[in-house]
Amino acid sequence: MKTILVILILGISIYQCIGQSVELPSSYNVLGPFAIGQREYGLDTLEAYGGIFNIRIGDNSTYPSELGTGGRVGWTQVQTSAPGQFSITFDDQIDWSFYQQVFGWTIWLYYGYAIGQFEITSPNSYIIDCTGIRTYYIKSMQSGQIFELQGDFYGYGVGQQVIELPVGQYQIFYRIQSSVRLNQSPVASFQCTMETAWDQLMVLPSETIMSDIVGGLLASPYASVTIINVSEYPLENITVELQPNSIFNQQPLVRILDGLSGQNIAILSGQKLSIPIWLEIKDNPPSYDCPMPIPLNILSRGVVLATANLTLNCTEWGNPYLFTFLDFDSTVQYAMLTPPATSCGQTPELCNIMLALHGAGVEASYMGWVNAIPKQDNMWIIFPTGRRSWGYDWEGASRRNAFTALQYLSTQMPGVPISMKNALSIDSQKILVVGHSMGSHGCWSTLSHFGDLALGGVCAAGFSKLQGYVFYNTRPGFAYIDPSLQGILMSAIAENDVDIHSTNLVGLPLLARYGQNDTNVNPWHTRRIARMVCEQSENSTAVIVNEVPNEGHWFNGMLNDQYMQNFYNYIQSQNQFVPPIPETIVISTYNPGVSGSRANLLILQTLIPGRIARIRLTKISPLVWNLQTQNVARFGVVSQPVRQEGLPEQLIIDGQKFMVEFYPEVHYYRQDKYAVNSWNQTDDQQWPLYEKSPLTYGPIRQIFEKQFIIIYGTNCSEETQSTFRWAATFISNFYNTNGRGSVIIIADTEFVPPPECSPNSNYILLGNTYENLISSKYSSQMIVTFNDDGSFYLGYAFYQGYNIGTAFIAPNECGQGLLLVVAGTDEMGFMNALHTLPQISGITLPDFVVVGNEYGWKGVGGILSTGFWNYDWTVQPQCTYFSLQPYSPNSHNHF
Repeated sequence: MKTILVILILGISIYQCIGQSVELPSSYNVLGPFAIGQREYGLDTLEAYGGIFNIRIGDNSTYPSELGTGGRVGWTQVQTSAPGQFSITFDDQIDWSFYQQVFGWTIWLYYGYAIGQFEITSPNSYIIDCTGIRTYYIKSMQSGQIFELQGDFYGYGVGQQVIELPVGQYQIFYRIQSSVRLNQSPVASFQCTMETAWDQLMVLPSETIMSDIVGGLLASPYASVTIINVSEYPLENITVELQPNSIFNQQPLVRILDGLSGQNIAILSGQKLSIPIWLEIKDNPPSYDCPMPIPLNILSRGVVLATANLTLNCTEWGNPYLFTFLDFDSTVQYAMLTPPATSCGQTPELCNIMLALHGAGVEASYMGWVNAIPKQDNMWIIFPTGRRSWGYDWEGASRRNAFTALQYLSTQMPGVPISMKNALSIDSQKILVVGHSMGSHGCWSTLSHFGDLALGGVCAAGFSKLQGYVFYNTRPGFAYIDPSLQGILMSAIAENDVDIHSTNLVGLPLLARYGQNDTNVNPWHTRRIARMVCEQSENSTAVIVNEVPNEGHWFNGMLNDQYMQNFYNYIQSQNQFVPPIPETIVISTYNPGVSGSRANLLILQTLIPGRIARIRLTKISPLVWNLQTQNVARFGVVSQPVRQEGLPEQLIIDGQKFMVEFYPEVHYYRQDKYAVNSWNQTDDQQWPLYEKSPLTYGPIRQIFEKQFIIIYGTNCSEETQSTFRWAATFISNFYNTNGRGSVIIIADTEFVPPPECSPNSNYILLGNTYENLISSKYSSQMIVTFNDDGSFYLGYAFYQGYNIGTAFIAPNECGQGLLLVVAGTDEMGFMNALHTLPQISGITLPDFVVVGNEYGWKGVGGILSTGFWNYDWTVQPQCTYFSLQPYSPNSHNHF
């Protein structure tokens, strides 16, 4: 037990301690393995037989499984060396090498259950912390009550969960699940601890973020402290202050940032919240050794409940350093930065930026990564986090994080002495993208989606798409669905596929590198991308491919030997303009919400969502471009980047002639998608009010790439309100664990509309229009219509009965942000819908979904309806799927 620390502050004694440990089981009944697919969560074959909580545990029963001998698996007993620890490969039951001959490493994906028992001898709040696992459950053997809990799968140090338990015997159900990319073997393991909670508030030390002191000056003023409410009640009016006895003697100015100040910051029981802090040091910091702690008090209603230390690390100007910034969702994030070796900002080209994207599991602040790329003469090197070391595969929120860091660097130049800012000025529109492994996927993805920002790319040992790297074909849920539904689901993640966007890579200087013996990301992936770009360039050497003999996934010099430096030097010598537009190029966009311009053409809207949109550009002359379109409803011509060869004065769009005018003042749109000569120019700025735009394009995942708040309904029973509050905490904590996010949760009765609707007006609404007052307030924005018994219409389909849930997005009232509604015909239906939410990358969920009572064991096979809203926010058959609703005595389905 940790020694009790007593701090006397303002006459209040604060006890901070670690509570008494609870001995978790070391003996387990294990059932499995069962087949699962990549990024397929929630599906459980046992639900078809009553569910894990209703079957006999540890008996001789067996259950069907593709992986088992004779097609069945049963119970085994496992004894571990320490309580709360577990590891298994099922090697004694499964011949993995036999399956690998057909399925490769994808066959290592499986799940199962490890079940043990423990005892609670004192009623209390407890903190349980599990790593290596995503989901687990605690069941009271007296009352039968079941608690669902989240684990910290990647071991970020944020797995703490709060649970209130009375005296009694309990079962703990660990849903064990392997990870091909994490373990590269069939091992599944976890480690858990549990202890009593004595304080009302707990600080998570691993989550504290603070910028460096560079040459005696604070690089950037943003800091963050993450807390978890350990009490059984909400804590309100959360504030921070500098401890009065600080060595700084009140020199720094500390306050909560404007994004949270001015409102009552409340945190629900069990919720994690990252508090954004503004820290200003008025003079040079006190002269004593770094690292330099700044002690803070964290208060609720003016009472100190916890303390935290912001630790300032010091370095000299010229060395790599850490700076902090406000990300797209107003959370404080960090990036590492290496300044140029020479003054380059006073040349006409200014200094350029190298965007360095790390591999999976690599922390951006790891100096082995930062030092893997040498300092450049004319380039800043920025190393963003992607929100976490695994992040979102450099898709979605990870890419937005990188661009926000770039923007902050170019506008604020954090850590740069004032006297040097002009000499190091940055052109953020000219980027060399570099990445390794997962970061190489990010490299290819960034280049293929934002090609107009690119000076070139160095993509090392990467893959083009997640489903091509770890195959989705072992998914049990896919076996239940037809190709049309599978196509719609896969379309929800196709926006991140590099291969289908590879036309945008034509004309960019590209270097692809890998080790000949790479068994982590097979060279096949890089070779395929290179081949496709060469073919579409009609140039067999359009991509420089450097295959290093006898090397693996990573080796000394991977990104910093002379071969690489020569390419970096070449890019820096060509930095006056971005690469010229080819004479012919095809611009491809799957989702206008996640793509920038290519060849100064920006696709704003597709005719049919969930399908690729393309524009073939052919230069008739320097002043006339011929454009042929596929599935494009709206697009614009942007004036940036400036081209050495200039931009055209006239466009011929599908045979119609127009003079060039630039977006956003003017864009081009089709009045009738089926008519000939239907293109027009327009200066209409109001179209996003009634049509899908890049800010609202979806799919559902897009709301987690914005600043949002969660609003739960109270116009319902206390039991339902409790379910909604739990669900709000579930979403918030999942977002924090996987993306270092932080969300304000409020009741519908506490909601105060912002003075002005904006892109930041994004709301997750828990409960239908009869349960949630804010769902009712915005019901006119919704395509789904609810009834007071929980039933609802989606288009012409009517859903009524047991365990049916829905989740869908809708535009906010100004068409610049999103609403996400989660609701159900009953509590189980709501929970089914909740567990569909795509809070990590690779989840196949479009704009809306309806799931039924078979969702638990069929997964996506239990989907009743899903698809993309049409461009005009209507239901159209070409982008929607309806299935047979499972029979229920109270259900009816009308089309």
